[in-house]
Amino acid sequence: AHVCLAYDDPAGFRAQAQGFLAEGLAAGERLWYIAPKPPESLPGPVRFVAVTDAYPTGAVIDPEAQIGEYAAATAEALAGGYTGLRVVADVTPLVSTPAQLATFTRYEHLADRLICDSAFAAMCAYDRRLLGDDAIAQLAAMHARTNADVPFRLTACPPATGTAALSGELDLSAADLLAGALERAGLATGRAEVALDASGLRFTDHRSLVQLDDYAGRHDVTMVLR
Repeated sequence: AHVCLAYDDPAGFRAQAQGFLAEGLAAGERLWYIAPKPPESLPGPVRFVAVTDAYPTGAVIDPEAQIGEYAAATAEALAGGYTGLRVVADVTPLVSTPAQLATFTRYEHLADRLICDSAFAAMCAYDRRLLGDDAIAQLAAMHARTNADVPFRLTACPPATGTAALSGELDLSAADLLAGALERAGLATGRAEVALDASGLRFTDHRSLVQLDDYAGRHDVTMVLR
């Protein structure tokens, strides 16, 4: 599971986080809670990690290095007899500048890939009051599940299915969001073909198809929409 939770009420976030962690506890997973400060209470098996210890707060993160750390932590959890690693992370402080936001959306796509391929699960929480709807939409579009109102999602999928998956609806209102998501996901890096699993796409207009074609042309790849 890769969940983006946009919250306006910290108490509501904590309730959602506890439910997400309870699912992991029942499944035998190792549990982490990452936030700027510890909550008032946590179930006994949950480990609190300060966000400053888990991420380079105040700087632009290295997406690949950060994913490598989570991959290693997941492998360590499996070796310790757990069924996987489940993380709740309030990462609002990590996307406070445009440069941080751009890089973190790249990281979120890589996290979605790790979650698709391994025993890792994460809830990424963002304070809408501090970030605003536009930043929330850019982040939420990279998650398989979200409570934010976004027209589409660009997510990881099994390699046999494609390079990535598109779900939701594509129209003129989604044009800028789609352009940013495609670039930040880095789908064309090192590939001659980008295959998109569109089985979850309910609607697309012709402008969006032209936009995908333009992306393919700029990166000299073949775009396949399945």
